[in-house]
Amino acid sequence: MLSEEIVNERGERLLAIVASDPAELPSFALVIASLGDEVLLVHNPRRAMWELPGGFVDAGETAEACARRELRKESGQWVSDLTSVADILIGLPDGAVRRGQVFRGTLAQWSPFVPNVEADDCRTRRASALPGQTSTIDAYLLRNLT
Repeated sequence: MLSEEIVNERGERLLAIVASDPAELPSFALVIASLGDEVLLVHNPRRAMWELPGGFVDAGETAEACARRELRKESGQWVSDLTSVADILIGLPDGAVRRGQVFRGTLAQWSPFVPNVEADDCRTRRASALPGQTSTIDAYLLRNLT
């Protein structure tokens, strides 16, 4: 359990950061993609928030494949490497708990961004200088996992 309460704009709580466990299948994946000393964020137009790229794992898909797919779909970027750094437990407002896997990777180069349904902007920022409207949980992960 965390020593402080981290709650995002949707009322979801970060309950714990734990080691990845192959026996526990994550329901979602997030990507911390770096370019030099900056990390990639996408702007979610529905929530008006800057977030880490990520999404739900499809049936039959691995969390790593999900992470690569969501990074490409939301930002148009590719990583040269992808490593699992931790799993996270998220408490939902209805009391359910979801397990997610956080990956870290390096952008080989910057590809042009094309706005889409899930992201209307994509930028890199230093983890120590995130935009004010960054998802609380994602900001916490960037401060503690990079």
